[in-house]
Amino acid sequence: MKRLFFLFFLFSALSAGAQIITYDTIRVSSNDERNIHRNNRSNANIKATSEPLRRENVHATRNQPATFDKSKLRFGANLGLSISSNYTNLGFGPQIGYQFNDYFMAGTGVKYYYTRARTNEYEIRNNLLGANLFGYFYPVNFITLFAQPELNYIWAKFTSKTTKDSIMDRGLVPSLVVGAGFRLGRSHVTLNYDLVQHTNSPHPEGIYLGVSAFF
Repeated sequence: MKRLFFLFFLFSALSAGAQIITYDTIRVSSNDERNIHRNNRSNANIKATSEPLRRENVHATRNQPATFDKSKLRFGANLGLSISSNYTNLGFGPQIGYQFNDYFMAGTGVKYYYTRARTNEYEIRNNLLGANLFGYFYPVNFITLFAQPELNYIWAKFTSKTTKDSIMDRGLVPSLVVGAGFRLGRSHVTLNYDLVQHTNSPHPEGIYLGVSAFF
């Protein structure tokens, strides 16, 4: 009797142990939620795919071209007006610049000057049409260094007061104006000098005062 009871107890224990199933020892589908390796593989895939994307985003940011900002455009003009009994000078020169950063602004412009002067022998009528490039460098906020290369086309007429004969003269006149001075907001007050010093240069000889304003 005791042997039968012992055999029954042993058989029951073996049956209960056979019913304990661990999911890592049986075959299940890779997409089955009971697969304990599923989350590990998913995390690895996410990490593997996100890493190249992060690198691509970094490269995309670095390679992104500089954009044009309209708010950095600066508009100005050179105006000239001088009238007397023997001398008349009218001038207009629109300028457009771009404020690249806090230290540098550059741009271009055109100008037209008309001058009429009377001497003891001649009446001189002088026309000038020119184009220029310019740059302002600001080593500190209120100091500016200035450079402006330009090319001007001049045609002039000299009329003798006695014979009334006229002489025409025309040609290209280069200039390279440099200067230094103060920056007042978007305006500049500088002492300038034309390095070329061409005979027909529209700029005064020696050092002269220059004023420019941009908006």
